[in-house]
Amino acid sequence: MMISLCADALADEGRTYYFQVISGSDKELPAKTGAKPVGPKLRSQFEAKFRWKNWAELSHGECTLTENETRTIKLPEKRELQLELSGKTLEVRLYRAGQLVRKTRGSAETESVMMGGDQGRDEAWFIVIRHDKPGTITTASQQSRRPE
Repeated sequence: MMISLCADALADEGRTYYFQVISGSDKELPAKTGAKPVGPKLRSQFEAKFRWKNWAELSHGECTLTENETRTIKLPEKRELQLELSGKTLEVRLYRAGQLVRKTRGSAETESVMMGGDQGRDEAWFIVIRHDKPGTITTASQQSRRPE
């Protein structure tokens, strides 16, 4: 009985996810407003999978979702990130200028989710959604809605 009460309490509190917008390039990344170096843990993950030499975090934030909730987060460069928690499934959708450009679905317990794409010939962008809290996080502009 006690286990059930604890599980119900965790379900009511929701799950917290942290997101980061990352730029990767072989060139020195220009100093953009608010850009900062990527932390060592994330940098090592990127360097193991991708060819870029330089990495910068352009934006970050956090989002807490409860069961059957969808959260829309405004990101730089006309991008929006939607996170939807349904049971044990997390669906992540990325929009640019109102158009769906990426979508993935997986376990809500997964350690991290990465989405990305080219930004011209010399640069790529990535969105990382993770459970563990990166160095400094601020709450982003968020809109919440519950599906009907």
